[in-house]
Amino acid sequence: MNIYRVDLDRMLDARERRVSIQNKMLADAGPGHCLVCLTMNIPGDVKRTPMTRMLFDAGVAEMASAGFRTEKELILDEATGSEAFWLLDENGPRVKAKLETVEDAYPAARLYDFDVIMPDGAKLSRATGRKCLICDAYAAECARSRRHGLEQVRRAVDDLLVSFCSVRLAREAYGALMDELHTTPKPGLVDMNNNGAHTDMDAALFEKSAASLIPYFEDAVRMGTELRGMEALRERGKKAEAEMFAATGGVNTHKGLIYSMGLLLAGMGRCLREGGSCTGYAASLAAEDAEACLERSQKAPDTNGGAVYRSFGAKGAIGEASAGFPDALYCLSRLEFYRDRGCREPGALSLCDSMAVLEDTNLLHRGGAEGLAFVQRSAAVIAGMPLEDRVEALTGLDEELIGRNLSPGGSADMLAIALLLERWQKISAGLFTYQKGSRQHELLKGIWDSHAI
Repeated sequence: MNIYRVDLDRMLDARERRVSIQNKMLADAGPGHCLVCLTMNIPGDVKRTPMTRMLFDAGVAEMASAGFRTEKELILDEATGSEAFWLLDENGPRVKAKLETVEDAYPAARLYDFDVIMPDGAKLSRATGRKCLICDAYAAECARSRRHGLEQVRRAVDDLLVSFCSVRLAREAYGALMDELHTTPKPGLVDMNNNGAHTDMDAALFEKSAASLIPYFEDAVRMGTELRGMEALRERGKKAEAEMFAATGGVNTHKGLIYSMGLLLAGMGRCLREGGSCTGYAASLAAEDAEACLERSQKAPDTNGGAVYRSFGAKGAIGEASAGFPDALYCLSRLEFYRDRGCREPGALSLCDSMAVLEDTNLLHRGGAEGLAFVQRSAAVIAGMPLEDRVEALTGLDEELIGRNLSPGGSADMLAIALLLERWQKISAGLFTYQKGSRQHELLKGIWDSHAI
């Protein structure tokens, strides 16, 4: 990933252009209007990174959810920083008061700078000063006295950004687990209809389990931004397993996903630091000890997955991760296919497609090769039906798998991972590319060429 450094001249040019845009947007504004300009308080000569953009996007989302009457909007994203402009048909002081609550809503929001400008060009001031990033004094006071060095401030900003991104991605991982849980019908699995082929699990237990993993998910992202290796991630994963078992009373609800999602989240964290592919980074982490883990399982298995590998040669989650999650990516492609067509229950249909092809170690554990073959054949038959008939057929297969005590937990994991990757695609869409905004935009005519950066 290219890191672009900007000098003072470029920043001054960007500031001059910002003023020109503000003036043009306010030129025809009536007395009941105001202009909001969002910029980021990022110290040093690197003003725009994937993490600053993720936080900026959250600020744009805050504006979208505020319910303001917006007449014009412009978003720019360059090496000199991300900027957004909104011309509102709103009372300026009320807008400023509301945006101050956004700036104070969570630690990283301290990096937002929401300026509210009136039609006469006057910029509204905050009701209260902002605190320093490092100490309890006011920021203006610390800036005047140069109390803190640039590197100290940079570290404080980086900590805020890493914390924000870790919390955000952990929330997305939790959301993916909830989406998988609520996908219905899921043959043989816990869903909103029943507990599948499980006598010790239900939806409420899965919710408790998923919630217990949020701190681990946050740590996995942070470890990725720190470029930590597999040994450190595995140790944290063992602690997460203990936290899960404590939450579920000893029931194994998400053990496989602790491994897989931890790897993916660490890969996402590394992407935020270096660019690249989260599945590629996750695969490289998994490969650090995959062969050693499989060798130990071959000699003396201590898990159900290890016993399946010894008996059937199925590598399960370790093989999936070290290969770059091919089955999860296939499930993602099916999910996209069904969403694009507006299908009912796209998650359930994607799960079925996965069941038809996946060497599911959970099925091998419960039903051996015969049980796996039965599920694959049954799912393949349903996958060949007309789309409108498949959900009903999956409900029928659910009854069959419950009777046979078969649960395609591996396919459920592939769906959960696919749902997380789908969320990552949406979040990361603009993180790694810089976009100036349309040169054809009416607001930029006569401004862009004279302030090109």
